[in-house]
Amino acid sequence: MSSGYEQIYESLIPKLSKCDFVEIAKRLGLSQKSEGTLFVNFLGREYSISSQGVKPADGKPVNVNNRSVLAYYTLSPGVGEPACSYVPISYHAGAGIIFTANLKWMTDPLGKQFAGDYSTFSETMCRLGGVFDGKLKAGGYSWLLNALPKIPLQIVYHDGDDEFPCEVQILFDRNASCFMEFECLAFLEGCLVKAMLMTTQTGDTAGWE
Repeated sequence: MSSGYEQIYESLIPKLSKCDFVEIAKRLGLSQKSEGTLFVNFLGREYSISSQGVKPADGKPVNVNNRSVLAYYTLSPGVGEPACSYVPISYHAGAGIIFTANLKWMTDPLGKQFAGDYSTFSETMCRLGGVFDGKLKAGGYSWLLNALPKIPLQIVYHDGDDEFPCEVQILFDRNASCFMEFECLAFLEGCLVKAMLMTTQTGDTAGWE
């Protein structure tokens, strides 16, 4: 029996068969190397997107949520450009969405994984396609990551001290909700957290689910 996450992904495949991939490629900035198939780099891996679904180009295992995020993105009617200004994911929550601590529980594992080890954090960000953005005046190190075309992220590393533990913040472009709904952005954040943890632990951006 399929899990709930697999059922979500499977429900999106029929919708992909109705897409105008030429229009989507132009509007979202995706590559179209062959008719009826889009290509996109997501978290250090290339994927193909077609009426058959979302597939990693390397053929290795992939978490089903990665597939869902890319399907949702392809199906998005979003238009425009990123603001290149970054905000917590809570900024994109609708009035009817209630949660606590800006979903901080999602990024807590990153603080534990990279505590006192900014060097490994930097290596992981580079493997996933991140670019160093400088040291912040308020403390911490800023990295930028184009999670998807039109959806850049800012990842901020704050080293711990005697009072506060190490913390890694994931900030979203202010216009991200033009391209994906809040729930999908939360899926994207979860995919990034897992990719950072697994890439650190395995030394590779692929080969795990």
